[in-house]
Amino acid sequence: KNPDKAYSSRGYIAMARLLLGNTASPTPDGKRYNWTFYVRGETDELDSVTIKLHPTFKDPVRVCDKPPFEIHAKGWGTFDITVLLKWKSGAVQRTIWELQFDQTDSFKELQVPSTVQRAALPGSCPPPAPPAPAGEEVPVPPWEAENSDVYGVRGSIAGLDSEDEAMAEVAPVDEDVPGPPPELLRDTSTGKGDADPVRATVCERLRGMPYMAPSHPQFMFGRGYDGPLKAPKVLWKSDKAPREDHSCPKWLTATEFEDVPEVMAAKVKELARLMMISRKTVAYTGAGISAAVIGQAARSGQHTVGWKADTRTAPPTFTHHALGFLGREGLLHGWVQQNHDGLPQKAGFPQERINEIHGSWYDPGNPVVKYSGTLHDRSYPWMREDAETADLCLVLGTSLGGLNADQVATKTADRSLLPPAPAPGVLAPGAWITLLRGGRIFKGRVVAVKEKDIEVRFKTSTSDSDSEEEDDRLGDPVRISKNEKFDLVPGTVSGGLGTVIMNLQQTAQDGKMTLRLFGKSDDILRMLLPELGFGVSIVRPPVWPKMSRALVPYDRNGKRSPGAKRMWLDLSAGQEVRITPGHNIQGAQQPQYMHIGAKKSHQDQGRNQATSCWQRPSPESM
Repeated sequence: KNPDKAYSSRGYIAMARLLLGNTASPTPDGKRYNWTFYVRGETDELDSVTIKLHPTFKDPVRVCDKPPFEIHAKGWGTFDITVLLKWKSGAVQRTIWELQFDQTDSFKELQVPSTVQRAALPGSCPPPAPPAPAGEEVPVPPWEAENSDVYGVRGSIAGLDSEDEAMAEVAPVDEDVPGPPPELLRDTSTGKGDADPVRATVCERLRGMPYMAPSHPQFMFGRGYDGPLKAPKVLWKSDKAPREDHSCPKWLTATEFEDVPEVMAAKVKELARLMMISRKTVAYTGAGISAAVIGQAARSGQHTVGWKADTRTAPPTFTHHALGFLGREGLLHGWVQQNHDGLPQKAGFPQERINEIHGSWYDPGNPVVKYSGTLHDRSYPWMREDAETADLCLVLGTSLGGLNADQVATKTADRSLLPPAPAPGVLAPGAWITLLRGGRIFKGRVVAVKEKDIEVRFKTSTSDSDSEEEDDRLGDPVRISKNEKFDLVPGTVSGGLGTVIMNLQQTAQDGKMTLRLFGKSDDILRMLLPELGFGVSIVRPPVWPKMSRALVPYDRNGKRSPGAKRMWLDLSAGQEVRITPGHNIQGAQQPQYMHIGAKKSHQDQGRNQATSCWQRPSPESM
């Protein structure tokens, strides 16, 4: 048979050949790649190509409406590019191309019957309808509705010549800081829509309950609590602050409380309801959940201040096992972990869903970050994404003492005061806009829409400090004319279920909480699992393979392998492991590792170090 033709029961059908692919070449500094995605070949009958990039790119949806059908960009991570091919006949086809950096030019051949020149392909989209009369709303074509994840907000695509990668932030950012890699993006749960009666009732109650002062009768229960108001009992009394190294209000002490059984049962039942209707639940945890086996810095009547002798052999607590189980069951979709102990992974929580924001004992590419250091280029934007998109945040074992990462809890709580976001592309209260003035981009939330203007509350700061919480407060309403050029921000999240905190001590953020549970997290989670329909006995340690190696889809240089290629990653005791680009060793500022990735030889304690590999510790020292 002629390879240029396809055979059917009616004879031969001519085939149009297209080539989908990308070129790639490293940038001079070796940190990223300059790449070009293209659609080439027999493109005479192509009307346009719509290309959806990873959401961390500026203008992630690009449209090429004339040859050459290609875009140019730069970045360090590979991901799937969704492509919509629209033919002049009106037919629309969808395909996927996996971006590749391991070759200078990679492509695949796509054969399309040339009948698209005359009629739509079976199962594809019909030709567009004729233009609507003047003054009438133009309906969204059915293929755009079906592929709304690609087209996005109709008519909102702008700046299609953008070539630089950027985080999903409006304010200008350092172009050397990439967004979270695509394989680490978490799926959001189905949860319940805004029209669901249970969810609507909860959200309405939260919007009607402002943040509370310590004197408020609901302060020790939560803004969303609707049960008996019986005060918790005091387990241990203190007149000192929880921590010496964090500032706090004068009223806040290290005193520890425990809810009485009747109140605890009501709070746990409400927590289970929140988790069942949540669209994305993120845990934010601190040293308190590991205190029994690792130690802690905060004052406590339950645990000794300080650290255990052999922290590397510590087993996970029940809290780790319960959260790991909920992660595997799809009820916990992300985990921002302040600790470095690796106990969530030991308990079976999916590695790709945990963000060890301050570094890890077990990740040689992300060592524990000193206060003078900087967070990992991957971890920080990932944490920001969770802070901006979580529907429900669970806070366990942390004093919320003002760290930058505390925004995961505080921003999620802030959104519970807002109404649900309007439909994409709709200018209504709750929508977010960006406005360019004086060379700066401002982001604000619409609070009122009038006949000729809108009222907007803009963010007062865009600081990204590594040691202090970002100031995302909104200023006073500003009136903007509808004739002024501004852009609606697609995909914004508004409203939500807020933040739930569970630990023994109070925090400065307690007045913001949807629920405030006093008790040990182990005890609370033992009560929560049955409310979610699980038996406590089902939570058990995972069974790990005995061999210390795994097949991974990467090559020896740390680059993602195309197709089904795999490499053995050997982690046996004493095995040298090569650290590939993308690590945070220099940012972490740990002196014993500073020779790795250094531009010149580095001295530590008088010894000259120039090696570039990492030796895995023996099991006895881990």
